[in-house]
Amino acid sequence: MIFINPQWQGSGFTDDLKWGTQTFISYFKDRDTKVIPLSSKELTTIGNIKCFEPLLEQAKFFKEVISTSKLDKIATIGGDCGIEIIPISYLNQLYQGEMCIIYIDAHADLNTPESSPSKAFHGMPLRTLLGEGNGEFIGLLFSRLKPEQICYVGLRDLDEPESKYIQEYSITTITDCQFEYVQTKLQHFKNVYIHLDLDVLDKSEYAFSMFPTNNGSSVSNVAELVRKLKANYNVVGFCITESTATTLEQLNPIKPIIDQIQL
Repeated sequence: MIFINPQWQGSGFTDDLKWGTQTFISYFKDRDTKVIPLSSKELTTIGNIKCFEPLLEQAKFFKEVISTSKLDKIATIGGDCGIEIIPISYLNQLYQGEMCIIYIDAHADLNTPESSPSKAFHGMPLRTLLGEGNGEFIGLLFSRLKPEQICYVGLRDLDEPESKYIQEYSITTITDCQFEYVQTKLQHFKNVYIHLDLDVLDKSEYAFSMFPTNNGSSVSNVAELVRKLKANYNVVGFCITESTATTLEQLNPIKPIIDQIQL
């Protein structure tokens, strides 16, 4: 099964990600999928988090679905990166913390509501998973991560508080999207969760993400990294987020990646 979570409010007040997720629903129409419902609550800013109420309600929806599914592996398509707090914390509890998060993303997603310049929740999920941030979202977690479980790949756009946190806790950061570098981090882990925000890709190859940038990773390198991780480790979760593609044709460049979503 592939969970498709069209949550977009974590990116702020623009719903581009909702339409991007609809394109994925069409792409996977012949596969076993389950779509997480969207909330209709107002897009209010509470506790320095934009769209707080629908985000909280959607996280509760997703938690209920994951709880009743009782899966030992989870594949998810988003939506914004804020959806990650539920599947990651569930699998981390299931595997008793013996899981490395390979976070393939141009951004660190390590802000708190107080440190975030944008107040958009998609910049906060990892910090929430580490047990810092809004108490209501933290209260929905199945478990919390430790900094040593995180391995960034392709990170290149940081806010100052995020840089300080990474330095303080010596979080592994790998610039090149190459399996050989990532493998070093995985010496002490058997179980792997892959998070992929498509903004890690160079916009010359794929421009349909929320924040496409130059000097990103190539589609072929990311696809090869995912393939090798799946071949050499127990990949228990894989989530692809933040596509704004509105046609199936626009997804063609990333087929080598998205066709690997099934676990």
